[in-house]
Amino acid sequence: MHELKTVTFKNRNGLKLFGILEVPDKNREKDICIILLSPGVKTRVAPHRLYWKMSHLLCELGYSVFRFDFYGLGDSEGEIEEEFVADLYGSVAVGRYKEDTLDAIDWIEKNFGIKKIILSGLCGGAITGLLAGVSDDRVIGLFGLGVPVSLYGSNIDKTKYISQGQLKDLRGGYFSKIFDFKSWARLLMFKSDFRVIGKVLMQLINKPKKKVPPAESDNSDSDFNTLFVPAFFHMASNSRHLLLIYSGGDRLGWEFKEKFSEPYQEKIKQHSGNYEIHDIEKANHILSAPEWQKEMMDYITVWLNRYY
Repeated sequence: MHELKTVTFKNRNGLKLFGILEVPDKNREKDICIILLSPGVKTRVAPHRLYWKMSHLLCELGYSVFRFDFYGLGDSEGEIEEEFVADLYGSVAVGRYKEDTLDAIDWIEKNFGIKKIILSGLCGGAITGLLAGVSDDRVIGLFGLGVPVSLYGSNIDKTKYISQGQLKDLRGGYFSKIFDFKSWARLLMFKSDFRVIGKVLMQLINKPKKKVPPAESDNSDSDFNTLFVPAFFHMASNSRHLLLIYSGGDRLGWEFKEKFSEPYQEKIKQHSGNYEIHDIEKANHILSAPEWQKEMMDYITVWLNRYY
């Protein structure tokens, strides 16, 4: 049986952070710690206790697994000053919890002598890991679930930047409700989002534009997170393995494809040996179904066994 420890440590600002460390049996223990980074307000547990399930399985593979609450979240000290959750997530996307992550790595090395770290997380935890991994050579890899490539905020109109993939998915939904009375009632009572409906209809008329890297186009009117590109290529070019898993029913997968993997496909090919992507068909963002979680963990297990 592996050992479960409740721990606390202080970040560089003196705030006490709470976490759970799971350590495998000595005869199976590797010299690597996997840190599962909080996805946001769901804290170190994650939706549907996803991190608890992941931690147990990863520990069975011989990895020490650490999951903790960032400052202002869960049991940790600190305050969240943002009024809107969208603004909190917006700050996460640009590195709000990067320093907490680096402080956790320091704590792991100081107390357990582990100098090899793999970062992971869902959504906000994944982008936090990517941004933190750039500045710390102890990070030898990252597997991210639903890594966002867009910015968030109460002042950002997501309808304006909706992806072509999401529009196509919405169009299918609209057509399936064409004989639904309640849907027509919402439309006639002006409860539907006519901006989205207009974009869906325009997609049928307009041909898609050729994708070019945002850095080579006018990026002033975009919600693309420009921190993502240098962080991704820095990790990939330094022989640190990246695994990105997206859900087939999640808009973040479409955004990743349209805003990054298609525009940068030629440059990405140069790092094909260090980078993998896997799509879980029909899965939602939080991987709520057991079969989606199993596919995710099976793929991660193969990836870990291949490189570590």
